[in-house]
Amino acid sequence: MRLNLALFPIIPLFACIFLPNALFSQEQLGMRLERYSGIYSAGINPANTAFTPHNWEVSLFNADLFVENSYAFLRNTSLNNALRNTDKIVSLADTSAENPPAQDAILQDFTDGSRKMHFVTQTRVAGPAFSFRFGEKNVVGLTTAFRSNVSAYRIPEILAYQTVSNLPRNQAINIPAAGISGMVWGEIGLHYSRLEEVGDLQMAWGVSPKLLLGYEGFFTRAQSNFEYTQRNGDTTAFGSGKWDYALTTANLTDNSDEVSLKKQGSGFGLDLGVSWAMPAGDEEDGYAWRAGISIIDLGYLRFKNTAQRHHIAFDTLLSVSGAQFPQRDNGEEVLRDVSRAFLGDSMASLQKNAFGMGLPTALSAQFDARIAPTIYVSGVLVQRVPLSKYSVKRPSTLAIVPRFENRWFSVSLPMVMNDWRSFRAGVAVRLAWLYLGTDNLGSFLTKDRLSGADVYIGFKINAFSLNFNKGEKGYKLNRERGSRSGGPNREKIKCYSF
Repeated sequence: MRLNLALFPIIPLFACIFLPNALFSQEQLGMRLERYSGIYSAGINPANTAFTPHNWEVSLFNADLFVENSYAFLRNTSLNNALRNTDKIVSLADTSAENPPAQDAILQDFTDGSRKMHFVTQTRVAGPAFSFRFGEKNVVGLTTAFRSNVSAYRIPEILAYQTVSNLPRNQAINIPAAGISGMVWGEIGLHYSRLEEVGDLQMAWGVSPKLLLGYEGFFTRAQSNFEYTQRNGDTTAFGSGKWDYALTTANLTDNSDEVSLKKQGSGFGLDLGVSWAMPAGDEEDGYAWRAGISIIDLGYLRFKNTAQRHHIAFDTLLSVSGAQFPQRDNGEEVLRDVSRAFLGDSMASLQKNAFGMGLPTALSAQFDARIAPTIYVSGVLVQRVPLSKYSVKRPSTLAIVPRFENRWFSVSLPMVMNDWRSFRAGVAVRLAWLYLGTDNLGSFLTKDRLSGADVYIGFKINAFSLNFNKGEKGYKLNRERGSRSGGPNREKIKCYSF
């Protein structure tokens, strides 16, 4: 693969300019919050599986995609229209009075940077998973997933496209600290939750430990402000610099046949949660309300052997030119060119052949209340709390989610605020065992300013009875003759007829 990174150390600048141009679910609220979510609900709070009405379930597949950014956007188009017409997407920067866009062109534009910018893209493809209730009050399970996350927050105004593409020559520009991180990893997780009695309430706690398999990772960060001056020609001057960057190297090769998914690191992750529920009224199963707190994606992954961590620091005026960065077919040669240009030695920047990164850790609080026998309203707060400056980051979320649900059908209407600045409305539907949803319905329906998208799908099977002479165990929180039942109960669940 051909590489030509003339200013590779300025990766925060490079990434902020080019990565948003390539971006096309956040918490998948429509499949995490309802009573029948089962093992899917462990993604927001591991304790919630203790309240599922099912005795067992098997998830065959679920996947989600979430993209949100405040750097670039597409004008006057919806997501489905943009995906159908990718050949018509034209950057506004490439047009002019002499070179106008076609009438049916989809224009890519950029924000003015008046507010701190950010972007996040995250995907999850989950394979087989299951949960099983035993001993009346215990639920065990297994999960698998393949995930990716690329994120940058607090992108400074000077790096807005309209500004950085028109920087004056021979004038020193102060570039604030900035950074970006990205990771691709797999998860193999166990799950356990338990239901306990606490006075008139029922309390559940849950834990999901996860083995992490690292496939790709990188981070870059300018640790402090630095001066940047574009000289005439292809020469650039730097007043000072203190930059850290790291990346996996197994696929930095000039042979495209050698590029593949390779395990390059490992680590450990953990989800923890506690929930409380108040029993519903007489002869009603389920709960009147449920409240919970959790910490999700607490963990760390270390890449080694096929990994490099670099550090460049200087405090005197330094000039570099394009001639110091010839065309390269191998990424490791580019890294050596960078070190030679800034430190005078091709290996001086290399600190070690290993680096670590944190998961997109967050704290969450949830509240779910029954309004009517089949009507519920949930409130959810997810606040990111990165463990280190090199962690990948998830959006912070505040959401209200009303829903209708019964055993074989549900509809949720998430109303979501992302990162305390953008509001989105969504819809999710469950038809028996199939989930379909989005927390950003407007990206599909309206031809407006498209800056993000969100979609998720899941398919699972769970307990139901074909022999109506025998019941099944399942969680049933109710009151009978003024007293609370002792937890999970036997009840008959009829098989659905389509």
